[in-house]
Amino acid sequence: MEDENEYKKLPTDEKCVHKLWKARVAGYEEAIKLFNQIDDEKSPEWNKYLGLIKKFVTDSNAVAQERGMEAALVFVENCGHAGKTTGEVMSGIVAKCIAAPKTKTKDLALQITLMYVEIEKHEIVQEELMKGMEQKNPKVVAACITTMNTALKQFGNKVITIKPMVKKIPVLLADRDKGVRDEMKALVVEMHRWIGGAIEPHIATLQAVVQQELRDSFTTGGAQPTRYLRSQQHRVRDTPAADTGDGAVEDDDVDAAAGDTADMDPYDLLDPVEILSKLPKDFYDKLEATKWQERKEALDALDNILKTAPRLEPGDYADLVRALKKVISKDSNVMLVALGGRLLAAVASGLRNKFQPYATACVQAILEKFKEKKTNVVTALREAIDAIYPATNLEAIMEDMLAAFDNKNPSIKAESAVFLARALTVTQPAAFNKKLVKAYVGGLLKLMESADPAVREAAAEALGTATKLVGEKNIAPHIGKLEPLKEQKIKEYADKAEIKVKVAGPKKEAKGKAPVASARGDQPAKPAQAAQPKPARKPATGAAKKAGGAKKAPARAQPSPPREMELSQEEVDARAETLLSADIVSGLGDGNWKTRLTAAQGFHSTVQGLTAEDASAQVLYRILNKKPGLKDTNVQVMKARLEACKYITENFPISTTAADFVLHDVVAKLGETSCASIATDCLTSLADACGFEHVLNEGLSYAMDSQKNPKVQSEMFNWMSSAIKEFGCTMKIQSIVAHSKKALSATNPNVRTSTVNFLGILSLYVGPSLITHFDSEKPATKQLITLEMDKHANSSPPTPTRQPGKVSKSASKGSVGDDLDEPYEEEEPAVVEDSRPRTDIAPLITDALVAEINDKNWKVRNEALDKLKAIITNSSPIKPTLGELPPALVARLLDSNSKLAQSALQICEQLANAIGPKCKTHVRTFFPAFFQAFGDNKQWIRTAAVSCVSTWCATAGPHVPFDGEMVLDALKAGSPVLRASLLQWLAEHLPNVPPKSFPREELSACLPTLYACIEDRAADVRKAAGDCVLPFMLHLGYDSMHKQLEKLKPASKPVVQAALDKARPSLPVQPLPGKGKKEEARGVKTAGALKKEAEKKGAAPAKGKGPVKPASASSRGKKDDEDLTPLLPQNNAKNQRIIDDQKLKVLKWNFTVPREEFFELLKDQMATAGLNKQLVANMFHNDFRYHLKAIESLSDDLHENGPALMCNLDLVLKWLTLRFFDTNPSVILKGLEYLATVFQFLSDNDYTMAEYEANCFIPYLILKVGDPKDTIRNSVKALFKQICVVYSVTKLFGYLMEGLKSKNARQRAECLECIGSLIETYGWTAMSPSGTVALKELARHIGDRDNAVRSAALNCVACAYFLEGEKIYKMIGQISDKDLSLLEERIKRASKNRSAEIRRSMVVPLSATGRPIQQQAEEMEPPVEEEPPQQEEYEEEEEEPAPPPPMRTVAPRVITGPFGLDPELIAKLDAAVPVLRRPELPEHDLKFLDEPIPVRPNKPVTQTVAPASMVLTSPHHTAPHPLVTPQPPTVDDSLLADTIHSIASPDLNAAIRAMSLISNAIASGRGAALGAHEQRLVGAVATQIRRLRTSARPPLQTLPAYKCIAGALIAFYESGGCGMNVDSTALCSLLCELLRLLGGGAVATGPDGERLVRILNNVCVRVLEHSPRTQLLCAIVSLLHESIGVTDPAYPRYQDLLLKCFWKTLKMISTWDANSIDYDAVLYKIHLFYKAYPNSYWKKNPDISDTPYRTVKTLVHTLVKMKGGSITSHLTQIPDVNDSDLYPYLLKVLKQLKLDEKKENTPDALNGASLLQSMTGNSAPLSATSRLPRAVHEELALILKRIGSKEHNREALAHLYDLRERHPEVDIWTFMQGSSFYFRNYVERGLREVAEQRKLNSMPMYKHDYKSENIDISNETEEKSHLVFMERLRALQAKAGMKTESAPTSQPRTPVDNRGLQDSIIEHSLPRAHSIDPQLELHSTQSMSHKNEAAVDALRLKLQQIKSSSKR
Repeated sequence: MEDENEYKKLPTDEKCVHKLWKARVAGYEEAIKLFNQIDDEKSPEWNKYLGLIKKFVTDSNAVAQERGMEAALVFVENCGHAGKTTGEVMSGIVAKCIAAPKTKTKDLALQITLMYVEIEKHEIVQEELMKGMEQKNPKVVAACITTMNTALKQFGNKVITIKPMVKKIPVLLADRDKGVRDEMKALVVEMHRWIGGAIEPHIATLQAVVQQELRDSFTTGGAQPTRYLRSQQHRVRDTPAADTGDGAVEDDDVDAAAGDTADMDPYDLLDPVEILSKLPKDFYDKLEATKWQERKEALDALDNILKTAPRLEPGDYADLVRALKKVISKDSNVMLVALGGRLLAAVASGLRNKFQPYATACVQAILEKFKEKKTNVVTALREAIDAIYPATNLEAIMEDMLAAFDNKNPSIKAESAVFLARALTVTQPAAFNKKLVKAYVGGLLKLMESADPAVREAAAEALGTATKLVGEKNIAPHIGKLEPLKEQKIKEYADKAEIKVKVAGPKKEAKGKAPVASARGDQPAKPAQAAQPKPARKPATGAAKKAGGAKKAPARAQPSPPREMELSQEEVDARAETLLSADIVSGLGDGNWKTRLTAAQGFHSTVQGLTAEDASAQVLYRILNKKPGLKDTNVQVMKARLEACKYITENFPISTTAADFVLHDVVAKLGETSCASIATDCLTSLADACGFEHVLNEGLSYAMDSQKNPKVQSEMFNWMSSAIKEFGCTMKIQSIVAHSKKALSATNPNVRTSTVNFLGILSLYVGPSLITHFDSEKPATKQLITLEMDKHANSSPPTPTRQPGKVSKSASKGSVGDDLDEPYEEEEPAVVEDSRPRTDIAPLITDALVAEINDKNWKVRNEALDKLKAIITNSSPIKPTLGELPPALVARLLDSNSKLAQSALQICEQLANAIGPKCKTHVRTFFPAFFQAFGDNKQWIRTAAVSCVSTWCATAGPHVPFDGEMVLDALKAGSPVLRASLLQWLAEHLPNVPPKSFPREELSACLPTLYACIEDRAADVRKAAGDCVLPFMLHLGYDSMHKQLEKLKPASKPVVQAALDKARPSLPVQPLPGKGKKEEARGVKTAGALKKEAEKKGAAPAKGKGPVKPASASSRGKKDDEDLTPLLPQNNAKNQRIIDDQKLKVLKWNFTVPREEFFELLKDQMATAGLNKQLVANMFHNDFRYHLKAIESLSDDLHENGPALMCNLDLVLKWLTLRFFDTNPSVILKGLEYLATVFQFLSDNDYTMAEYEANCFIPYLILKVGDPKDTIRNSVKALFKQICVVYSVTKLFGYLMEGLKSKNARQRAECLECIGSLIETYGWTAMSPSGTVALKELARHIGDRDNAVRSAALNCVACAYFLEGEKIYKMIGQISDKDLSLLEERIKRASKNRSAEIRRSMVVPLSATGRPIQQQAEEMEPPVEEEPPQQEEYEEEEEEPAPPPPMRTVAPRVITGPFGLDPELIAKLDAAVPVLRRPELPEHDLKFLDEPIPVRPNKPVTQTVAPASMVLTSPHHTAPHPLVTPQPPTVDDSLLADTIHSIASPDLNAAIRAMSLISNAIASGRGAALGAHEQRLVGAVATQIRRLRTSARPPLQTLPAYKCIAGALIAFYESGGCGMNVDSTALCSLLCELLRLLGGGAVATGPDGERLVRILNNVCVRVLEHSPRTQLLCAIVSLLHESIGVTDPAYPRYQDLLLKCFWKTLKMISTWDANSIDYDAVLYKIHLFYKAYPNSYWKKNPDISDTPYRTVKTLVHTLVKMKGGSITSHLTQIPDVNDSDLYPYLLKVLKQLKLDEKKENTPDALNGASLLQSMTGNSAPLSATSRLPRAVHEELALILKRIGSKEHNREALAHLYDLRERHPEVDIWTFMQGSSFYFRNYVERGLREVAEQRKLNSMPMYKHDYKSENIDISNETEEKSHLVFMERLRALQAKAGMKTESAPTSQPRTPVDNRGLQDSIIEHSLPRAHSIDPQLELHSTQSMSHKNEAAVDALRLKLQQIKSSSKR
């Protein structure tokens, strides 16, 4: 008993093969449970059972077999590799299970069989079941039939192919077992249900009783599958039922499972039969016999053969067809003619498309034989021509058909028309294009006039069928007006006609559109919607244009001009009375020219107010042409009439009828010099309106036939020369040639010259063959034409600038047909054909010549070929009718004599050139032989064959070889040489073939052969096949070619897959599928874009003047399909996803290679989270370009919708991990670039990455660190550094340690490098908690085989050694001596670069969570309190004057000052100041002063500076950072980059430390190392300022950081050469943050806050002074642009501060070199500003101050003065200069400068008065006085009047000062221009005294509050020390009651006085020149520039006066 239970201990797979049946049952049950539990269909667990499944189903025990089959069913359903077991398991099922006695066993066998079909192994299943039908056991046979029946019923005939089963019908229906017969009958009935009547030929041989029984059982009705293949199920599931009309699924793959009776052709079920070898040996001899009985005997033999061969094997039927055609054409026995016709019909039906080479010749013979009147003959001929037509098309037989229409025999006419009617019923509408419509309808209209009623009836029937096929509106323009009876007859036939062909519709772009249309009651398929792309020489966009409904394209052929009914004169006069006044109508014909001129002008004005609905062009033309009309003799009247004519032509629809009323007169006016120009324009307008061809032909005919004036003729040819370049040439040139010949014989030399010039231009379009039309001309004339053509020989025709096919609709809609539908717009571009008369060489190809060509003697054959070559040469150009030549010539192409073969190829090439494009009718005949010549052993034969094929392709079209599987046949049957040559030719030729110009199936069929050639033994074949992969992929696409891999053997798949992957990246990135604007609408929109779009939509109705038209239903439907939601929603769904993952409710995100279920899981999660549907569709599209589009959308959305990204970060990271497994590097690189932006955003927002997010992303990111591409590896390593900021470093270290287990040596090396970086940066704690274990693992890699891995491992252990010392040797455990020696050597070498102390000092500590931190104790030491010096009598050196009293600012001050001054004048004044020299004052006895003046000490006062308020302006004055130690002279670039990155760290201490390091590096003279990192440095500083500004930290924490930032920036910008690599974007960020910080007011609290404001002002000044000039100007203009209209309550003074920065920059510009500015870039920024905010914007918004607008105008003014007139050449970056106010203003300033130059050249231009006058004069236009209220203006005038009185002058000066403070925009000097110099001087000094007095009153004088923390250690104190003396002096003067200024003198003021005046003006109208914040006054490094020696001398003089007065 124990032995029997031993099996229970065995594993499941061993139980399943145990000898005990109970053990096997137990094993099967366990297997069922196991199979249901395995989630991964490709799990390795499945592999254990692959070889056991057959034993499951063939178990010898019935009970065990039943359980085994259940396990097998579960296995097949769930295992991804179950398809490998199909063959063996199905053979076992057929043998043991399918006919088992137990019902359950049979049911399980059926279920397993159907499951194998479902997993797409239906071919193997069907093969095994067919084998089972051949067994002897009838039960097995019946069961196999039943199973096949069930599979067919469930999956349909596209999965279970019927063709193999029909062969079994006769056999199994004759079986002796009744059960087999019954089951087979049921199967036949089921087959009939799917394929309908196609089954009939296969039951025709059965007994009549059986046939009748089957037919009684047949049912009608479309069958649909009830079960689908695994690959189709999700499409069926996702397709709503409403999307399809009958429940069918509208998907290409799903349709493959559906059956369609109409699709199944009985021909496809037949096996081809080879009959040529079965013909009697004397067949052809008997056909040549004289006795008709012998000929009939031969034909009967052929008839008997064809009766048993409904489908023929392709072969060379040329001789047979030629013989039958001869019987039809020449046999005198009508019975044999009829028999020959039936046999030809049988051959054509058996060959189908393979009959194409013989079709054209047979059609011609049959049409000619329709003259027979015998009914049986005509019937046979009808049958034959109907059978032949499917192998050809209407275009190929058009010439024969038109010739038959013109035949004199009415029978031929009638039968030809009737045949055309029948042919049209089986023709696609797209194939019956406009060209064919025009030709055939024209011929049929002639037949409608025939006297024979049968001919008329036949023509009416053909016209009616054509009308039914393409629609009445498309036929009507070509039919025109017919008699009512004829129109009625055509309409009757149109109603009767039945289109038998299934009209092909355009490929569905969205599901469910067609059923919706049919549900509305529309026609199921309109011809206009049934367009098929015709082989065309146009790019791929042609299909998109057609699908999008594009109506016109420049390259299309010119349609027929519209016709219009000619109105009677009475109708014209009646309409003229209603349109025009009586004066105009009568005046146009008046005898007085002045009256006619007035009437013509009035007519023109009236016409301008009319529309096309008011009047037609014909009426207007005829009114205008009222006698004298356009023949008016007065030049002025003539010009007025022509102008009116031109306006009508350009603005009204023109028909040819209307144009003819004025065309001749306009042409006549070409000869009048005064009117030639306007006549030329009018003629061009007419050509544009009603067709170039019509105007050219009519005008040329009139000029050459009716005009005798040679001037008109020459000017006509001149106009044609220019017009043909504009319109192109797509017309027939016969008439042009005829008139040109007449002009060449003219006596006037100008006419001849113009004609020759025109012919030279025409040769561009026609080619060199044009000269052949003038062979009859004189040699001298012909030579002139040849010379002119030679000038254009190497040129290509210019691209037409007008649309040659543009034809306006007629004004009379009833008389002119509408435009044709879309199928007729998709026509091949019209090519200018050679219009020379062509020769028919068919009569010259005699039977004797053909016999000579086929002669056995090679010399005779050679002579025959020479004769043929002479015939072609002498007859060129020739018609495509070649008689019996093609078959004979094809035989010579493969001649055993290589010279003859080469000669035959040359003749074929000559034929192509002689026939022209119509040579394509012979392609199917010649090309198979051409391809065979590709495989010739002789190189010259192959070369000749390639040249011949290239010529044919160039002549007939590059797509012609891809027809009838000619390429496939050649590849299959060819030798290695042929394959190599043909594949190489395909590789070169296919890229030049327009896509969709030939059926894709032609190339798809070649794929198996191509894949076989990739593995061919011949190297040439392999290379050529590899070169062919990309050209094939250009036409088929990657997916289509990849699907074909499933049919290859497993060993072949990797080789072919590698070839596909190699070619895939080279695919051109074409525009994504879409239709112009519709694609944009369907694109993914970011949140910001949606908001803007909503604003536009909301504003759109307001702009429109008229009512808004509702959108069409179709457009509304498309808009409803668009997902306008944000890309990423903001929600809390991520929390639920984390919970589901923890509870294992969803699939764990863990895989080696992503499987389908992971894609589905992510799709479901995105759908649940509410992501934008279009974004999700792009993410999971098969085309990588959609992935790039999705990444771009996410990148754009990140800046506008950042919080939403954090809510959905896990989904985005998961999707990017799936993209890591793509083979396209562009997607990976784009994704990594996006990830860098994402993690930067996360770190900026202090985001902490969840473990769930890290676990689904970091392991797959580590896989990419081993990528072969350097760019990818570098990007991944940069990401790791960013991840350290938002994620635990210790956990990241663990992931990297897992990455060391990879077999990829590059991945291990890169992981070790990253680990070393973590250890070096974060120390030993990065390796916790198991540092020792990790260190042992790292040491193990020292012995790795890969050199890079060893080196990286040594670096890691060495880093650990520098941190932990000698104990590392114990931690690493036992390693080999060799590894130990390597480690010691590495440690020794590394210690030379940097000591262990330095390394340990650089370590960044980690928190308990593993995040980087900084110890606050190191930075936040308590300040050292020191006693301030007891010098209370001194005031603070940098103390600012107190703000003015409240009374001075009644209202908020509007800053408009800069427009009162000329910036260039200020710059000139600055330049006039002497160079700054520090004055050396003599020592004076100043003991009389109260206290000594504090002098700045010579050595730095560092001991009194507290760290808390330390200003890092100079590194020598700062205490060294605790972690900073002296560095070696070199700077590690990577370390520097990391340090800069740390500046933006959320950890404030780390950021302060990094900034200190940067400051010290600059101070130590290593600022040049920052050159490559300046951009990132400034960006990082701006980011950190934004963090501090927006954080909720208390000022106590942020103040040290702000000071540290300020110190770093000042050190950076004061260092020579630094700051010049910062672009405008970074400057924008920095200035924006600094000004927001200053304008927010958050830091200006307390004394430290006030000092910080001063420091930040100083920083701003440094940034403005030392930044790159172009970038600075661009930055401030951009910031000003962005600040308009945006008010943030938190930063009220932001724009004011920004304007002050702008003014500061304006003042500096004059000192710049004029060539140091990139004017193009600056003007482009200004252009954008003016474009967004033009002058009209400020006028519409008077409540918004226009200061920014005028400030920018000042900048433009300054730039113009610097650059002068050449500035207009710097507008290259502006697309359209008329889009903004910039260009007009530039011109205005330039004009003003020219006027000012005269004034500025006076001798006294540089003295003070002239400067003041210039200043006031220039500023006057900019002053705002004219815009001030009238009350202010009057108040100013009153004050100036009171100043002149002695009683009120002091009071008036105070009022004037207050007025200017209230209204700083007032320029008082403008009002005083008329005053005397003395009065202005008096007012100026008075205002200065008032200002000084008020400043003294508001300033505490002896304030002794010096504190050590308030001492500024910068050099500003030294620069301002003289100010202290000045203030003391003024205070003493005030106490003594002395006057501070002397009385005005009559002498002009010195420049010093002028400077003082200017400073006074600037103080009140401009912001302080060197201060950003008006509350403080910080002076820049240039602050001493406006102090001069004269001021110092004045100070010295006043001090002496005070001394002398005190002594007295």
